[in-house]
Amino acid sequence: MAFKHWPLVRDVRFAQKCGRYLHGARKRRPDLNWDEFRRIARHFKQDDMGSYPERGYLFQLACDLPADAQVVEVGSWMGASTCFIAGGLRGDRAKIFAVDNFQGLSTCGEDAAWYGRHFRSLGANSTLDIFRANFAALGFTARTEPVVSDSLAAAKALAAKVGAIDFIFIDGDHSYEACQADIRAWAPFVKRGGMMAFHDFGSRADGVTRAIFEETKAGRFAEIIGVAGTIIAFRM
Repeated sequence: MAFKHWPLVRDVRFAQKCGRYLHGARKRRPDLNWDEFRRIARHFKQDDMGSYPERGYLFQLACDLPADAQVVEVGSWMGASTCFIAGGLRGDRAKIFAVDNFQGLSTCGEDAAWYGRHFRSLGANSTLDIFRANFAALGFTARTEPVVSDSLAAAKALAAKVGAIDFIFIDGDHSYEACQADIRAWAPFVKRGGMMAFHDFGSRADGVTRAIFEETKAGRFAEIIGVAGTIIAFRM
């Protein structure tokens, strides 16, 4: 086991990195419950798939949603980003529809290889049980509904919610064609004035960046809300 993964070292690294982030976050948004963010972050301290600024931004976006907000996340993997969004939601009827085949299927070659390595290390062919366990551990089970499906099929299955979703977070297949298809399939679901955000904008996932640029030029989004790391959020 690498030195940085030793339990004591990992705890110290978590306290330092999360503490530095929260020092600034509490000053920027003193109105938010950053103790809840820290609780979720501690649960995922072994997960390095998202930075604290990115996860904090998702938490902030969720906190700013109206009570009983309806959210769709496309691409949930083991549920880390989903849980940070869930932690910011308010109201007994708030719900996240977590769309994922939970098998890491992707048409983007780099993603497919990455998923293959992780599934071999997990010794499993699905992350659905891990996703559910994470939500149960944090007490968020009532706030989520896993939608075990590919993205476009899920959009058809949830067609009754067109125009009724407050926030959509897209972090699915990172190929250009798939990201463009996700934008076009899911944008109609967002309420006027609602939000749509994306992960891996400006990263190695060139297809994501290209698809977002093209849809922006085409007038798909009303305005940019903000950027944190590789997350970009738009008002619809």
